[in-house]
Amino acid sequence: MAVEGMETVRSTLPSILDDFREQPFGSAIHFGRHRRDEAVVVSAAEYDRLLAAERHLDELERLGALRLVRERIRDARFTEGTVDELFAAADAVR
Repeated sequence: MAVEGMETVRSTLPSILDDFREQPFGSAIHFGRHRRDEAVVVSAAEYDRLLAAERHLDELERLGALRLVRERIRDARFTEGTVDELFAAADAVR
């Protein structure tokens, strides 16, 4: 029985590895019977830095979405609406 979503992982892994190979902090390693399997090793400090950067971008995106909704309310372009409309307004930032 195949694990759900593994096909997606398999199909996107080459591009993910290519991205990592281009980074100065990444170190590609090969393993497996025919050395076709590959992984990228990063230091714990670099992993923490990448994780913090991702959180920072998520926070900036969230704040941008909130600002957009506030501007629409202030400009009377968005006086009332459903939860779906609020999410649609927030998604417009992305």
